[in-house]
Amino acid sequence: MTDPDGTVVEAVVRAAPERVWSALTEPAEIRHWFGWEYDGLDDEIRFIFVDHARPEPPDRIAMDDGSELRLAADGDVTRLSAVLPAPADAAAAAEQRAIAEGWQTFFAQLRFLLECRPAGERRTVYLTGTGTGRDLLAVLGTAGSTEEWFHSPRQRIVVDPDGRLLAATAERPLDDPESGAVSLTVSAYGVDDAEAAHLERVWAARWSPLASGDSSA
Repeated sequence: MTDPDGTVVEAVVRAAPERVWSALTEPAEIRHWFGWEYDGLDDEIRFIFVDHARPEPPDRIAMDDGSELRLAADGDVTRLSAVLPAPADAAAAAEQRAIAEGWQTFFAQLRFLLECRPAGERRTVYLTGTGTGRDLLAVLGTAGSTEEWFHSPRQRIVVDPDGRLLAATAERPLDDPESGAVSLTVSAYGVDDAEAAHLERVWAARWSPLASGDSSA
């Protein structure tokens, strides 16, 4: 949705505002839900949420890029929103759309952590490639019977039978027959090194047609 301030990304989190605030402002907690594991993750978290953010307790975090995160208590839940400034031109609007999709993914990951309270450290598998939305959803379907966690025109986020969060994202709308950039983030909690390596092998095999760009018709 949009308002005079720009694009607004919203989520309802079944957790108290104090708990959501902590998850958004403590780097050690942010690491349990934000993005995916890679060598620069801690630096990215510090850059976004510490060096270039100004927390204004208890309900607002201002970012140096002009965006802000807002929290609002609503009974037993917290309404969380990311407000992005109005884009200056078409190129900025396209970039902002991608940023908004990113916040939708991050909010879903945050909700999963706070609402499902998975035990143990998070391990992730992050995969990128090229394909249509149909191709992407076909790969997602290899997870078996899943519970839908979030959906939008360019995303499907589900929980698989083993309690892992699968976030599938496409550059183009999922119903667009044209190919574009696609990605998948698998978040698993409480797995050891052997299980994490197995998970990576399984999903790399399932993803291989999209990784090579040789997607199905």
